[in-house]
Amino acid sequence: MSVSTFRLYACRRLAALMLAGLTGTACAQDVLVGATVPMTGPLSLTGKQYLNSLKLAEEDINKAGGVQGKPVKFIFEDAQASNGTAVNAYVKLVQEHKPAFTFLTSYSTQNIAVAPEVAKAAIPAMYAGGADAVAELGNPWMFRIRPEDSTAAIAMARFVKDQLKLAKPGIIYIQNDFGQGGANAAAAFLKEQGIEAAGMEAYGQNDKDMSAQLLSLKNKGADVILAFVYPQDGAMLLRQIKMLGIKQPVVASSAAFVPAAMQLLSPRDLQNVWGVIDTYLPATEKGKAYAERYKAQFSMDADPYGAAYYDGAMLMARAINEVGTDARKLQAYLKEVKDYQGVSHVYSFDEQGNGVHDVAVVKFADGTKDMQFIDAIKVK
Repeated sequence: MSVSTFRLYACRRLAALMLAGLTGTACAQDVLVGATVPMTGPLSLTGKQYLNSLKLAEEDINKAGGVQGKPVKFIFEDAQASNGTAVNAYVKLVQEHKPAFTFLTSYSTQNIAVAPEVAKAAIPAMYAGGADAVAELGNPWMFRIRPEDSTAAIAMARFVKDQLKLAKPGIIYIQNDFGQGGANAAAAFLKEQGIEAAGMEAYGQNDKDMSAQLLSLKNKGADVILAFVYPQDGAMLLRQIKMLGIKQPVVASSAAFVPAAMQLLSPRDLQNVWGVIDTYLPATEKGKAYAERYKAQFSMDADPYGAAYYDGAMLMARAINEVGTDARKLQAYLKEVKDYQGVSHVYSFDEQGNGVHDVAVVKFADGTKDMQFIDAIKVK
């Protein structure tokens, strides 16, 4: 047995003893990785996905020998549903545990709030918030592992123009950095193509009734509805469209189709609905195998958000194996990553730290909730 293998075995044994309550000492050989995750509150619907995915990645990394012969240990802090809590969770991770690497939440408003602390800590961080505003901060320590909102928004608008061939889109969005950014990007792209939005309507994150906004778009003559949503409000929006008898097709953003949101929808709610999602995992053998394994282990369907965090963790492990845990060396390594094949995407980081440049279009089989792959759209 090599020295590195022995160390890894010893740390795993120590971890088992800790779980059994037989020791309270952490293993000095662990490479610590911090992750802020919404584990409680309304945002926990998606947070559960990447909590599980990071645990799965931790297991896989350690089964493969860890990083540079040392085991990886993920430390999680609850970001809940507020920016302040997310900031406190990140600061606690950095100050108490001094991790070699960090993962932030998939919520852009939290990413923007945490960004100054990430810059201050000078530790590489991966995040999945989609708002272009996050990357526009110019924080060199932050790397995005899913499509930015403008990528998805332009893909949505392009699908409406080129595939549905409709010319009076009505746009509805959740009023925050994500929703407004996506809505504005879609409207700008359509305008460049000579298509003016019939109207744009917003709603608050805690709103439960969007009927006034939806009827406004209908009355303005919208022939299709573009929706930029989070999971819970996205499900409510799709249900209300059917309840109001609105017949126009709907093209909605990724969060409306994560498993947690899909549980709130019926097949009827999904009639005449298209989704522009981060990725369709069964489209590749690697993605399909990951989705099957995830479901077997956690008794729930995998979603693209979680898969992105799994990919990010595996890429992090490769980076540490290549250059060690020095923060600046890891930062430099990630900036040069091109065409890294994960389970959900091929990753190539640009000058703003954006790693994903494509999305997938899906629809649902009539009378079912069975997702069908329609097309992949690459924007950059």
